[in-house]
Amino acid sequence: MVMNFLLSILFSLFTFFSFNPVSSFASQPSYKDHCASTVPDSTPTTKLSLKHFPLGDHHTGSYTGGDSIIDVGASWNRFSFYLSKRNTRATQTPNLFKLEGTVSFRSTNTFNDGGGSYYGGQRRYRKGYVTFKLEGFWHASSGKACMVGIGSGYSKKGNSLNVNAVFKLNNVFNASNITSLVSGSLESLSPQKDENYFEPISVLMFPKGNYSYTLDSIEVANEFSHGSDAEQGLALNLNSLSFCKPPLSWGIRRLQLEYSLDCRSSKNCTSISGSFGKLPSLMSLTSTGCSLTTEKHRLRVQVEFSDIGSYWINQSFDPKAMLVGEGWWDEKNNMLCVVVCHVMGNSSSLSGTHVGDCSIRLRLRFPSIWSIKNTISIVGQIWSNKRPNDSGHFKMVTFRNDEESGVGGHGLKYEYSQLEKVNKSCPKHKPNDKGKRYPEAYSDDMRFDMSIRESNKRVAWGYSAPLAVDDEFYESGMYASSYSFSSFSTEVPDGTLNINDNNGSLFNMSYKISLSVISYSKIGDNTSVFNLSSERVKISAEGVYDAGAGTLCMVGCRDLLSNTNTEIPIAHSVDCEILLKFQFPSLDTYDGGYIKGSIESTRHESDPLYFKRLDISAVAYYREAARRNVWRMDVEVMMALISTTLSCVFVGLQLNKVKKEPNLLPFISLIMMSILTLGFMIPLVLNFEALLTQNPNNTMRVFRNNGWLEVNEISVRLITMVAFLLQFRLLYLTWSARKSGESKKGLWIAERNSAYVTSLLYAAGLLIAWLLKLKNGDNKDSVYVPMYQPSPWENIKSYGGLVLDGFLLPQIILNLFLNMRDNVLSFSFYFGTTFVRLLPHAYDLYRTHSDAALDSRSYYYADPSEDFYSTAWDIAIPLGGILFAMIIYLQQRFGSHYILPHRFKGSKVYEKVPEKVPVVTESEAEVDTTKI
Repeated sequence: MVMNFLLSILFSLFTFFSFNPVSSFASQPSYKDHCASTVPDSTPTTKLSLKHFPLGDHHTGSYTGGDSIIDVGASWNRFSFYLSKRNTRATQTPNLFKLEGTVSFRSTNTFNDGGGSYYGGQRRYRKGYVTFKLEGFWHASSGKACMVGIGSGYSKKGNSLNVNAVFKLNNVFNASNITSLVSGSLESLSPQKDENYFEPISVLMFPKGNYSYTLDSIEVANEFSHGSDAEQGLALNLNSLSFCKPPLSWGIRRLQLEYSLDCRSSKNCTSISGSFGKLPSLMSLTSTGCSLTTEKHRLRVQVEFSDIGSYWINQSFDPKAMLVGEGWWDEKNNMLCVVVCHVMGNSSSLSGTHVGDCSIRLRLRFPSIWSIKNTISIVGQIWSNKRPNDSGHFKMVTFRNDEESGVGGHGLKYEYSQLEKVNKSCPKHKPNDKGKRYPEAYSDDMRFDMSIRESNKRVAWGYSAPLAVDDEFYESGMYASSYSFSSFSTEVPDGTLNINDNNGSLFNMSYKISLSVISYSKIGDNTSVFNLSSERVKISAEGVYDAGAGTLCMVGCRDLLSNTNTEIPIAHSVDCEILLKFQFPSLDTYDGGYIKGSIESTRHESDPLYFKRLDISAVAYYREAARRNVWRMDVEVMMALISTTLSCVFVGLQLNKVKKEPNLLPFISLIMMSILTLGFMIPLVLNFEALLTQNPNNTMRVFRNNGWLEVNEISVRLITMVAFLLQFRLLYLTWSARKSGESKKGLWIAERNSAYVTSLLYAAGLLIAWLLKLKNGDNKDSVYVPMYQPSPWENIKSYGGLVLDGFLLPQIILNLFLNMRDNVLSFSFYFGTTFVRLLPHAYDLYRTHSDAALDSRSYYYADPSEDFYSTAWDIAIPLGGILFAMIIYLQQRFGSHYILPHRFKGSKVYEKVPEKVPVVTESEAEVDTTKI
């Protein structure tokens, strides 16, 4: 039974990992039958230099169609085209080249190139992932390419695919400009009624090679100087930066559009005529090519528009919602100028798509001065150069970046404007005379995640990070890039006090704070801060940090949705009547350091912009505490190493005992042996990849560079493997002895009855433990609850740890049914294993009362997700474990029924027979369970 079950699992795992989901059984289609009429074939000769091929060795494009095999509803609407460098050759026919390549279509739930992907801790097969391996020819003179091949992967239903297809491209020429578009199709070679058939897929690509810029004339450049902002932008060093590479390429990907107040529809207010039904809210610039020369820094861009709800996942590709353009960096005015053209075509088929009117202008710059009301790293405008009465004219639309990432250059400054208001609103603190130390203003300790409560109800979670400290921008600011700002040195600037002597030191600080609502169902009335701002509230704040008292007091401005009724994004407005207060705990705190604070409106309750007070709580995870946790992690790994080694010793002693006395094996509980074996096997299965490599998700970044810790972790896993093998050997011997024993029928009946009773006890225990944990969990005020909720799987893992703690229970019940009186288990095995199982609870008691609050990812030994840990459980579980060990001792010394009251004790006793195991009848094996 148990052995057969385990062997079945091993066979299933072997079959699963041996299965190759992309194996192909279809034969290669004939090129002459499907492509000869489009591009003739020829005999390949020498290799082709890929720099002469317009699409290069790797290219991406857009597509429509293929919904029967690709999950278009959850797709990026992008495909990849790869050419093989080794097998791309010239042929004996002039201007004809042999090609071998790959075309891949992927949905948004495709994360890697393996046979599956991990999401939420579970493996899922990729849906809508199809790869076609193709070979064919390209004719440079006609610009046509045709390839045939086999496709493999997974359909949108998750089924394995094996299809034949033909891939055709048009307009693949060596030279290209803004009007050059490569279009084509991928068609199935299967009959329509065949299960492998799919409808034609239309593709569209913009060529890269030998591109000629044609739109940056002097006349066009003069158009960008009219109506530009008076404020100069930051100068960019494009010799080290590029719009085609991060961080600049990231910064221009998500730009928020802002329309004028008189815009009510897409007519005369937008540059596109797509099918949004309302004005688009977001614009994305994607760089498709850059040319950095001494004369001018040029680039090519694709401009796409979308609504907020569909920005990341486009339901279908629509060329009408996309523009293409050429741009250059104006070093004199420090701005990017782009000439933009419409893409004409329809979404059903991309074959007739072409570039049309180029009357749109776009410019953007990087503001050099930030303030509490303007912490935007990118601003710009897009407009039409047509006359107001001409068709296609639209009013100027402004845009700004919607993310916190900075993409500016040197010279960025922050101007404080609310310090006078801060001095009036914030209380004065007396100098610290107790010698307490608080975080340094320039340190990472000033960043924190937080839990937000409103009217004693948790409604949101958030994060905050300094933006500037005095005149210096914060080096580790929120999502800041290494290219972003002129960062200050890690040394404390002259004139500021060291962290050990900063009593009375005051620092001007600015912050960026983001709050994300957990659920709108928890928002009670219109006075909530989220009812006027959406699911996410962004606050810019500035004020004074008192490093001597650990207090931070600031005035804040929050962004508002300016027109929620019409859903038309117009110029953003802010509410600056907000007061923020935070109290940091001392660096010397050991009993749980929490940052406490509040965010409240200073407006009158009758004001429409008034909102209820928000109470803030955050774990103060200081660098000094991190260093203490590194030491604690080392200790925990060593304890795990010692515990696992002791487990090996105790199991080895039991193996030695049954080797000397094999007649004892049939009387060992198979349930107990299975529980102990699974207790070693499950951690090995869950951490299989970590046996040889360190899993970055197991520990926080602060621990990852600790080489000694990583070596010890691998040692623990290897010794766990040894313990598993020893325990599995003991299970196998018990199974074999039970299966071949002469009294197997009576023993199996006793084991079955024991299993019934044990299962009932486990079920009742699970219900009680779950109710207790649920009750205790509701009373906890963990700041990590908004970001992390224990899953049902983790609750099952915790109860599994509790079952392991009471591993002797099945043996106790089996002894009662068999009325045994013999030393079946060695003293060292059951007392030693009990000690190993109970040691983590003793350690947890020490850890709880000696360390500050811990991040859930920093546990290694006595992990709460793997057992029940609290003060009550840490006392109850050891007492229960010791009680079980004492019962086993009494049963093996005085008889199994010794622990029962006298009138419940049975008369039949099973003892070890030197030569032969006694034959046990069914009536002898069964004990009146009503009396037990």
